[in-house]
Amino acid sequence: MFVNKASIFAEILKMPNSKLITFLKISVILVLLGRAYQFIFFSAPFISLYYYAEYFKPYVEKQFKMTWHEFLSLPEIDIYTDYIVYCFGTLFIITIPFVIWLRQKNYKAFQVPILFSGIGLIFLAVLLTITKNYKIGQFIEYSIQFTTPFILLSYLRFNLSYKTLQFILKLITALTFIGHGLYALGYYPVPGYFVDMVIRIFNCSESFAKSFLLIAGILDFVIAIGIFLPNKTIVKYCLIWAVIWGFSTAMARLLGNFYSDFILRSLHQNTFEMLYRLPHGLIPLLLLYMDNKGSISKS
Repeated sequence: MFVNKASIFAEILKMPNSKLITFLKISVILVLLGRAYQFIFFSAPFISLYYYAEYFKPYVEKQFKMTWHEFLSLPEIDIYTDYIVYCFGTLFIITIPFVIWLRQKNYKAFQVPILFSGIGLIFLAVLLTITKNYKIGQFIEYSIQFTTPFILLSYLRFNLSYKTLQFILKLITALTFIGHGLYALGYYPVPGYFVDMVIRIFNCSESFAKSFLLIAGILDFVIAIGIFLPNKTIVKYCLIWAVIWGFSTAMARLLGNFYSDFILRSLHQNTFEMLYRLPHGLIPLLLLYMDNKGSISKS
C-alpha cells in the first residue's frame, strides 16, 4: 500500500523543479507518509471530540433515546471512529503522488487532495491540542507539519517573493521550536517520554537527562529569536543548530525506543514518528540553503 520512499525522492529529483520546491515536496511527503502509517496501523485522537459532551449530549439523548455514556459505549462508535481515522490515512497516502507530480500547469486539479490533506493535518493538530488540555505549545509544535502543504501550494500559485517565503519558513520554524522548548524548559510539565528517550540514548541518569532537556529548551528559544536577527553570522549558526537539533529530535523517536531484540516491532512502532518529524530539520536546512544562496529561482 505504501509508496517506496526511495522511489518517491528519486522521482522528485528528476523533475524540472527548483531545489526549493524539492525541499518542500519531500517535507510534505514525509509528514503524509508518517501520519498515514500512524492512522492506518495505529490510531489518532478523534475520540477527543467526544469530550464536547455539552454540545452533542442533548442531541444524542433526544435522537437515540439513551444517555451519553450509553451512546459512547456502543461498539458502533469505535467502528465508525476507526473508519474515519482509516479514511484520513488513506487520503494522506493518495495525496503523495499528487505532491510528487505537482506543477504549475496541473496545479488546479492537483491542489484538491493536497488541500484536504493539509486541512486534515490542521484538524489533527487541534485534536492533539485538545488531548493536552488546550496547551498552545502543543499546537504550535506542529506548525511545520501542517503548514508545509499550504506553503508548497502558495509558492506555486501566488509566486511568493523570496523574502516572503523566507519569512514564512522562519516563522513556522520558530513556532515549532518554541512549542518544543516550552516542554523541554518545564513551562509545561516535562513529558516522561522526553526524559526516558534521553536516558536510553545517552545511558545517563535522570538528573542529567532533565538538565540536558533544560539546556535544549533554552537553545530552542535562542533559535526562534536568532533566525530573525539582522546579523547573518548569528542566523547561520542558529540555522545550523536548528538543522542538527531538528533531525536529532526526529531520530530520537526511533533510537530512543529501539530494542535490538524486537527490531521489526521497534521499526513498526516508532519509524512513523521519526518520519513526520524529519521536516523539523529539513525546513531549517532549506532556510540555510536559501541564506547561503541569497535567492532561488523557480523553474
